Amino acid sequence: MRVKNRMLCTFWVALTLAVSSATSALAQVAPATPQATEIPVEVLFKKAAFRRIVLSPDGKFLAALAPVNGRQNLAIVDLEKRAGTMLTNFSTGDVNTVFWASNNRLIYTTGDQQGLEFRGDGGLFAIDRNGDNPRTLVKPVREDSALKYVFRETTVLQRIKGNKDEVLVAANDRSADTEDIYRMNIQNGRKVLISTSSPGNVMRWVLDADEQPRATLSMDIKKRRWWFSYRSNDSDAWRMLAQWDEQLRDVMIPIAFDPADKRTMYVASNRGRDTLALFKFDPESGKLGDLVYGDDRYDIASFEMLNSVPNEGGGLIFGGPEEEPGKLLGVRYQADKLKTAWLDEGAKRTQAVVDAALPNTINIFQINPRRTLVYSRSDVNPGEWFIFDQDKRSLETTGIAARPNIDSKLMAAMQSVSWTARDGVRIDGYLTLPRDYQSGKPVPLVLHPHGGPWAKDNWGFNPEVQFLANRGYAVLQVNFRGSTGFGAQHLRLSYKHWGDTMIDDMITGVEWAAKQGYADSQRVAVYGASYGGYATLMAMVRRPDLFKWGVNYVGVTDMAVHQNTQPAQLHSDFSELAKVINGDQRVDSVLFEQQSPARHVATISAPVFHAYGGEDQNVDFANGRTIRSAFDNAKKPYEWMFVADEAHGYRQDENVFVFYKRFDAFMKKNTPAFTPR
Repeated sequence: MRVKNRMLCTFWVALTLAVSSATSALAQVAPATPQATEIPVEVLFKKAAFRRIVLSPDGKFLAALAPVNGRQNLAIVDLEKRAGTMLTNFSTGDVNTVFWASNNRLIYTTGDQQGLEFRGDGGLFAIDRNGDNPRTLVKPVREDSALKYVFRETTVLQRIKGNKDEVLVAANDRSADTEDIYRMNIQNGRKVLISTSSPGNVMRWVLDADEQPRATLSMDIKKRRWWFSYRSNDSDAWRMLAQWDEQLRDVMIPIAFDPADKRTMYVASNRGRDTLALFKFDPESGKLGDLVYGDDRYDIASFEMLNSVPNEGGGLIFGGPEEEPGKLLGVRYQADKLKTAWLDEGAKRTQAVVDAALPNTINIFQINPRRTLVYSRSDVNPGEWFIFDQDKRSLETTGIAARPNIDSKLMAAMQSVSWTARDGVRIDGYLTLPRDYQSGKPVPLVLHPHGGPWAKDNWGFNPEVQFLANRGYAVLQVNFRGSTGFGAQHLRLSYKHWGDTMIDDMITGVEWAAKQGYADSQRVAVYGASYGGYATLMAMVRRPDLFKWGVNYVGVTDMAVHQNTQPAQLHSDFSELAKVINGDQRVDSVLFEQQSPARHVATISAPVFHAYGGEDQNVDFANGRTIRSAFDNAKKPYEWMFVADEAHGYRQDENVFVFYKRFDAFMKKNTPAFTPR
């Protein structure tokens, strides 16, 4: 394949699979299960080779974020010529997102994706697909001025019907607290304001079929208030149609206008229920209409309490291209697995055809275009991309895999599980067992709480889970109360309970796994990052008899220290919401005393490995100093790792590899040998 500038772009494997024979062919070549082998840390934690693949509007080209110079750079693949061209050559930053502004021109953003903490720089750039006419549309913040402290960001929303020179963007140029809508010229970056008025504090706009901003979702986090506003035309005043607070009752989030009926919107609401469901809504009368789709266990969209939660849901699938979306065909959201609820029978049949060719994976694609990109992934497959031709009913592999170094045959399967908490609340999670697990023979288990805590573990490939399972451990991930996606009550139950009932949900899960015969209760450990690091320590405080070791990665260690040092609480209005949902040391001194693990280190009876970064802007390193002093004063065993130029999770490969190698040695040293009972 010809590659511009002699740079390695990607390789192309041309292989057309007839869907009718794909399933049988795959079944015939299923390999024997290989013997268990210890996979090197460098293989499991090597950064993804490809993060994003986007098909051009005409279906002739792929834009891919590909690895060059150890960074994500932008490449173009010509599907007809099977040729690739690199468009960027960054070595100190990454291309973050890419958008086809037209069949010939692309827009991309930049930042730093080297770890848990993504650092966007606000840069927006455009370039022709052949590499010509590169332009800076918006300067990165750090290049603009060393004195500029209000972060400005321009986000591409969509192409404009019949307009090849401009796209619609959202930007907070006029106010740091609210977005406006502009038309942006894709050649020179000039913006023309089209949302000349707004209800204020806009975090998201909803455009009607004529591409006019007609509805908004606003947030005043200082007052703990969210609201939905609407106006029927430019001369009308904005009307507030719904508002709510952190208790999340009668929420109504505008999602989209119905392309076939300008008087109808689609909204996510929990009126009369607990989980967010999709309803029709008449904005003129303010009346909630028919239920379109709902799930009694899972939200179909994010409550957006702290802005939108990635991959939480709210993905509506329409029957046409972006400029002419057509009718609503389905809803995509996170259930126990990513779920597409098709409302159209033809769409269901198309999904079945693709799923038959790519079994045991979640296969995501746009329905209507004759030629479309399919993203296929699973718990053991980090993801790969195919081209689906609906007329020919054939799949063609692109040869592009997110992490080609991962052998799915060596990965362990993840299963959805649930149990009942001590107060009767249902708790969901995921259990991954080592590949050589035998029924009736319990294995050591690692409890692995997620960060946030207002986040969620989802089914899919997870290198940390595979690392632990490959070393012979069962891994239990818990969507404890406070995890997102399970309705309003599940969130409310977490308020001011970071260190008690939320931790008990996790411990009950461990007890369930032992009772089921999966886990050896004499060989249980715990590992987490951020809130998960906090949960690691609190679990060891609450049940010192249960855990044989713990790994605290960039975790909160003292509630007061966190409140006094977290930039979001010190320098933004988030502090007011945090005091309500986390507590305030001035009025909740007893709670802070009880739920700060650094104050109870004397209770912990097993060694802990602590790891922190000096540039952490989420969990300040003051938490690391506090927990280290507490362990020293209590004369408790621990190991320590600190990297001055790392942030909220290590980004640099050498530090990532060192951390997990030390983790590996630590858990092997501290996990007791099996003792028959």
